[in-house]
Amino acid sequence: MKDIALEAGVSKSTVSRALRDDPRVNEKTKEKIRKIARKLNYQPHKAAKALANKNTSIIGIVFPRSPRSVADPFFLEFLQGISEIAISSGYSLTLHNDDIYQGEKLDTIFNRHNMDGIILTEPWLDDPRIVHLKREGLPFVFLGNPMGDEDVPWVETDNRIGAYTAVSYLLDRGHERIATITGPLDLVAGRYRLQGYKDALLERGIKIQDELIVNADFTQEGAYQAVKELLKGKAGFTAIFAANDVMAIGVMKALKEKGIRIPEEIAVMGYDGIQLGEYLDPPLTTIYHSAEEMGRIAMELLLKIMTGENIENKHILIEPELLIRGSA
Repeated sequence: MKDIALEAGVSKSTVSRALRDDPRVNEKTKEKIRKIARKLNYQPHKAAKALANKNTSIIGIVFPRSPRSVADPFFLEFLQGISEIAISSGYSLTLHNDDIYQGEKLDTIFNRHNMDGIILTEPWLDDPRIVHLKREGLPFVFLGNPMGDEDVPWVETDNRIGAYTAVSYLLDRGHERIATITGPLDLVAGRYRLQGYKDALLERGIKIQDELIVNADFTQEGAYQAVKELLKGKAGFTAIFAANDVMAIGVMKALKEKGIRIPEEIAVMGYDGIQLGEYLDPPLTTIYHSAEEMGRIAMELLLKIMTGENIENKHILIEPELLIRGSA
């Protein structure tokens, strides 16, 4: 910066302001300084910049509570997308489990880690963490729409439309008695994927049967146990819509243990389009939205918020797609 200042005939503070695009420096001077900086191959010193600006170049990522967490293939793919953008932009990541991100504990975590921004997954309806995030003044983005606050930035798949598309496909294949394994209904994704299931049935004049709806927890084990309970009941069904792909894996395991052929006797439909689904036997028919792409979009949105860039749309809705394979 000293070399640039000498060549440009300005002070170091003017160089600093110009490279930050500070409006106090006129455009002609800014361009002159940028040209010299490029010629000298100037690179900001990350640690010094962080000290001067009170930034840490750390992004916090909050994953769901145990037992899912980052072990869930969907979140691994989401993390890959985040890290691709974060690392290329000079940021490192710190990972947390949302068991510790509740109530006043949020403040302790923020102060301890001094993050520049945070990405949170799986919002609850009217998520109480938003109050703490806003009070701290920490830039944040949700994977999922927490509902109830139009000012909250988020990236989301259209859960209701996706589930409607999944069940409509099963109906088109001749299935009328379709069971569903839901995710937790206090989560936005769980609530809206169940609603999409109901929308598709009601549109065809098919009565909603509570005995064909089993609540689970978005895990393989939860879905595995749910299907075992379904099979004990008297309500017959020819297809199962699992509200995420990980649960669909548990569904298929439970059916195969009973000697039930997929899809000849019971069809199975998932949601998320994780890469692992392609390698199941049979390959999983599912609703696809790229977790990796959503990670990239979420990180890009967070960077814009952190730098004060004018953002026309803080709400990014990803259109889900039907991915037909062998399980349905």
